[in-house]
Amino acid sequence: METLPQDVFNQVALELDAADLGALALVSRSLGKMARCDQLWIERIAADFGDRALIVDLLAEAGVDIAEQIETSTELAPWRLAPSTQHGNDGDSIDRAFTHTGHGLRCYRERLARVFPASEDERVNRVKHFEAEIDQVKLMLRDGPQAGGDVFVEAACRLVLVQEWFPVSAECYYLWALICFMHNALKPALVFLSIGHDINREFVPIHELKAEVQSMADGVFGVSGQAPLLDASCTAPSPQLAKALAIIFQRFDRDRDGVLNASELGAVVRVTNGQPAPAAMVTQIISAFGGQIQARNGRSVMGWDISSLQGFYVAQTMQDPQETRQDLAKFGFDPHTLRNI
Repeated sequence: METLPQDVFNQVALELDAADLGALALVSRSLGKMARCDQLWIERIAADFGDRALIVDLLAEAGVDIAEQIETSTELAPWRLAPSTQHGNDGDSIDRAFTHTGHGLRCYRERLARVFPASEDERVNRVKHFEAEIDQVKLMLRDGPQAGGDVFVEAACRLVLVQEWFPVSAECYYLWALICFMHNALKPALVFLSIGHDINREFVPIHELKAEVQSMADGVFGVSGQAPLLDASCTAPSPQLAKALAIIFQRFDRDRDGVLNASELGAVVRVTNGQPAPAAMVTQIISAFGGQIQARNGRSVMGWDISSLQGFYVAQTMQDPQETRQDLAKFGFDPHTLRNI
């Protein structure tokens, strides 16, 4: 192993537990130095206690940015390399891209001491404290998507503090997944649920939420050759749906002014609902997704432009993806491929 490049050694060493890695370091001076690689122990923290960088990235994908709070927190043990160790500065031939300052190992030991407290009394007190923290997070999330951005950020950060001391808390990953689901971020939610399931396969809330999220994801992204309805972020139509909606818009925009006015939009609703739309309903959906829009001829028209139509179908798809496919079928599109028949 002494002849391995440092990056290959790190990959092999990550398959060992920390005790075996420590024993390996005693075999020879060169192995001892390779085993003290800072990057190796930082990766070991992620492997043994949870990948905090992944947690931050998944939440950011859902629109919940906790990076600054986590980076500046004084309550968390170090989990990244210090700036002075980001680039190698020792001249050893093992690999100049890696450092061997002992910083990574010190970070690992500090985290290990938090996860395994010195006394049983300390452990019991921590459990009580963080059970209360979990309960507080649940209260913060009880209002659902209406809770507000600051509330979601605080809730997510509280869970990071719990996970700092209890890395095998499946409930943390469940609640992170719930936050993502509330933001319609289906793929990050599924990743959190998968990690939580690996930690505790008997935790029932994960099974229940995963079934709900997976059902929604199957409808949104398609199964068995179906074209997706939305993009990966679930905030915009997929290219296939966008193309179909553009065709529908042109079909009903009879005066070609780039706006579906109340009459034209009423015709759209009549196709989807199978009956004439009450004027009040048309006015309501115009207000919800459109408004006063400047037409191609320069006039201001009350109605929808193409982005309004897209916004409506993004919202409807996140409520009921099958209804969107049924609507497309009524407009003459294949509900599976989204192609014009």
